[in-house]
Amino acid sequence: MSGSEDASCGLSPKYILVARFSLMLKMPTQARCDRVPPADGVWGPMDLRVLQEDDLPLDPRSWCRADVGVWVSRRGGLPERFPMNGKALCLMSKDMFAARVPKAGEALHQDFRRRLAKALALQELLEKLQAK
Repeated sequence: MSGSEDASCGLSPKYILVARFSLMLKMPTQARCDRVPPADGVWGPMDLRVLQEDDLPLDPRSWCRADVGVWVSRRGGLPERFPMNGKALCLMSKDMFAARVPKAGEALHQDFRRRLAKALALQELLEKLQAK
């Protein structure tokens, strides 16, 4: 048996590492397990709060200017460069974010778009559930 094979099963250490890593990716985290729908299938206001990442409203379109300022400052930007609400942020491109925050503009844009996509997906899901 060569030194590059695992003595217990004849597989290379590299293969074992990749297999263990892929298993870790498939295992649900505790946060995912906590987000299982209620038994009756109806989400209430308290239930939806588990989806929030922080104290900001879940849907960035509903952010007021103060919420935008808090979000920007938490990510290393200057709130005074974003004197707008969440709906105005929806109109901004990646280049517009980068012009306002050269070092972190792309990350801000990506985080905002991720939050917006999450809110839109949740809105679509709730509308489908209410239609039933």
